[in-house]
Amino acid sequence: MFINGEELDDSDDITDKILDAIEKGEKVETSLPRVDVVEKTFHELHKNYDVVYVLSISSLLSGTYNLFYTIANKYENVFVFDSKSVSIQNTYILERMLKDIELGKKIDEDDIISYRDDTLFLVAVFDVTQLQKSGRIGKITSVFGKMLHIKPILTIARDGEVQLVQKAIGVNKVKEVIKEKAKEFVEKAKKKEKGIRIYAAVGKEDYKDFIYEVAQLYDVKPYFVDIGPAVTTHVGKEGFGILFGLDF
Repeated sequence: MFINGEELDDSDDITDKILDAIEKGEKVETSLPRVDVVEKTFHELHKNYDVVYVLSISSLLSGTYNLFYTIANKYENVFVFDSKSVSIQNTYILERMLKDIELGKKIDEDDIISYRDDTLFLVAVFDVTQLQKSGRIGKITSVFGKMLHIKPILTIARDGEVQLVQKAIGVNKVKEVIKEKAKEFVEKAKKKEKGIRIYAAVGKEDYKDFIYEVAQLYDVKPYFVDIGPAVTTHVGKEGFGILFGLDF
């Protein structure tokens, strides 16, 4: 991470530093992992384990996957997967991977795609300022969004790029749309005779109330995950992500 040109390593308090910088209007940027750190980590993992799986965030949103893939090519037992996603969708994919690995399964690219297809990932953004600064939306769209109180509901498309699901006017409409999408997903899950899991990451504690409200509709306990520094940089704290995934 870079704040006003100063490089900061990922740490327990990095997200707080990012939020503080955003509040002050300072320049906040994401960066790739340090090459020397990745090389050292992969080398140690290669020596200590028979098989190493690495799950990277979407290659269309970051150069991290290309970095990992290039370094992993030095080792015959290190396999890097492009999740074509970020944040809590990656959390779900990772937990599915761990479950199958425990069952003795060898993971391949098709498995990652399958895990991902078993989810519905929605991101509600209530202040588009950071999205505009990061280049995810244009300046004109940002200005009109603020004037008209338009709140974008986003997802990560199957190719790994950010995609607009719907524009909603006001917070209540955002909640209504998410409930509708959730209902559609749960109906599909029932046809497969599957239960669901709900994961969430919130910019503010206040948003947890809505997550619990949705979870109660399906008698499910939500899992809360930290947003993380990269997503915070691009979205800020005015929003939340919610994921519905098939139970496993």
